[in-house]
Amino acid sequence: MSPKAAKPIDPTAFKRDDAGIYRSGDGRFTIEQASGRWLVLDAEQQDDLGLPLVRGPYDTLAAARAGAEAARSGPAPASDLPARLADRARGRPPAGANASGHAHSGPKPKGREAATKEPDAPTRKPPSLEIRRYGSGDGAAMRALWTQIGLKSIGDDDHSLDLLAERNPGLVLVATQGDLIVGTALGAWDGRRGWIYHVGTAPDHRGAGLGKRLVHEVERKLRALGCPKVNVVVRDENADGAAFWEALGYRLKPARQYGRDL
Repeated sequence: MSPKAAKPIDPTAFKRDDAGIYRSGDGRFTIEQASGRWLVLDAEQQDDLGLPLVRGPYDTLAAARAGAEAARSGPAPASDLPARLADRARGRPPAGANASGHAHSGPKPKGREAATKEPDAPTRKPPSLEIRRYGSGDGAAMRALWTQIGLKSIGDDDHSLDLLAERNPGLVLVATQGDLIVGTALGAWDGRRGWIYHVGTAPDHRGAGLGKRLVHEVERKLRALGCPKVNVVVRDENADGAAFWEALGYRLKPARQYGRDL
């Protein structure tokens, strides 16, 4: 008897991946529940900051699925922010603007040729970086960051993150710049050993010591709880991760990690 042929995968069908998380067959769309509503993460489209484009929120899962299908068949979203930033860097006024950088919609009025030049607007400083506790509702932005930097996130739905933060008050941290989450470090203490998971920073914030700041803050909090030792898990293929932890004084131990899915 010949073996039964495997059923082909429908790229548009959504399959439940975890609690509150559904993924399309082709992996392009991820639907996540956040604060009672639904968000659609589009892996093939990016927002102005280079993160996976987030659509929604939608009131129901069915509405989120419909939104994903509409995005699949519709035109790609366009933003003029990169062009405007490039023009600003080159000192050019935006399109449709006069030499002073102000938009005009008609012919230049007759009369005096010379006009009083308005003072340049003060340069706005970017929002400062802050490290704060995880808050309920941060999950979608954290998972978007982890997806962007290639950090495997399994079992990190909102309920699981809320439970981790509840059991480890003050140890689950996010780094923010304005409204954006640009770094994470999940600390935990089982009463005997401390653990640190998911240390990651956005690509445009690497090399500035943010990951080190996050680790040191978790260590400080663990030390205050009386924790004598902290452990991390680094996959064998993650050479950059190993170098990061070794630079912080962590050393490889002669042990193997065993695990079992429950």
